[in-house]
Amino acid sequence: MVCNSESTVHYALCYHCDLLSELPAITNHYKAICPRCHTRLARGSLNMKRDTIIYSVCALTMLLLACCFIFINIRVVGNTNNLNLLNISDILYQDNYVSLVLVFVLFVLVSPVLLLLIQIIVCCELPLSKFRKRDLMILYDKLQHWTMSEIFMAGVLVSFVKLTNYGDIGINQAFWAFCLFIIWQLKSTITFSTRQIWDEIASNNFVKTPLVAGKIGIRQNIRLCLCCHAILPAEQAHCPRCKRKGKLRERDKLQWTIALLITSFLLYIPANLFGIMNTLFLGSTSSSTIIDGVIYMWQEGDYPVALVIFTASIIIPVLKIIALTWLCYFVLVIRRKTRNECMKMSRLYKMVEFIGRWSMIDIFVVAVISALIRNGELISVYPDIGAVFFAAVVVITMIASHLYDSRLIWDRHKG
Repeated sequence: MVCNSESTVHYALCYHCDLLSELPAITNHYKAICPRCHTRLARGSLNMKRDTIIYSVCALTMLLLACCFIFINIRVVGNTNNLNLLNISDILYQDNYVSLVLVFVLFVLVSPVLLLLIQIIVCCELPLSKFRKRDLMILYDKLQHWTMSEIFMAGVLVSFVKLTNYGDIGINQAFWAFCLFIIWQLKSTITFSTRQIWDEIASNNFVKTPLVAGKIGIRQNIRLCLCCHAILPAEQAHCPRCKRKGKLRERDKLQWTIALLITSFLLYIPANLFGIMNTLFLGSTSSSTIIDGVIYMWQEGDYPVALVIFTASIIIPVLKIIALTWLCYFVLVIRRKTRNECMKMSRLYKMVEFIGRWSMIDIFVVAVISALIRNGELISVYPDIGAVFFAAVVVITMIASHLYDSRLIWDRHKG
């Protein structure tokens, strides 16, 4: 971390381990790292607003082009089926799978668009009141974990292997436009600094007493707002900056995390027992489960794709449930914790947060294939009820991990 010591010193309370750190002005392209758990606290960006606007506008332009033209097509027994991004939701809706429509529309289209628009609005020099900007940033905080456009693209690439069994695939202009959309969207997300925008709304320090860097917040009777990352007195219920209600620790949400884990485990059973995809071939219908798809790909010699599906649909959901259960056990049962144990648990939680969304690949594979293979009684593919159960498992485990308060890992740390 390279800093300018002459600049005004700011404080940051780590949202993972509760350690208070001093943050002098950070030079461009450098970042501040928590010395305790190695979480990124802030990043220097000289032209953050300008770069964010450029990347966001480019991303929205590419998405608009991707929605206006043919995405991919397939030629099956002399018939050519074209697929537009917006057709996917229409076809799933006609099949009465409204839940899958919501997953696709909200996570692949609506959430990324709203995030990009918010980035443009708050970074432009518009005459917005602090209250309007605050509301936009609160919405941004709620949506930022639910964008899955890159996961959808991974699902499209996996579906190509399956689609080659039905016919010849054609890649069109909209496909490349969507690839560029993902690149620009990721660039804008990485560049955008929520901390800088919140600091423009109000200072992040609402504590009257002197703060001691290098000491955890709970021992200084201060707490962190989990929405805008403001530093508040422990007894203050509502954050003055974003108005969110909070507490020193969100220990009661552990009960919700455990309840959601039990729910996801129960839903994971029918998700694997029921089929996720129905194939109608010459008037005869056959259903395939998640494990059937893995076995089929392996027998066909598509080992990389079989491993991707097996990892995303079997290993990740199971490991995520086990990992979150272990994290809850660590907080509730282990009373005295070493630094090494806390670091391992903290890394485990960060890994769970990162990989959790990727289980949705199989759902997007089903959505693409079922939207593209429609040739009446000759050959057609439809989603099955197992896909709904599996999508519910992914969403519920994501909510469970978001509710988990990782600062509890470091409480009662020996060192």
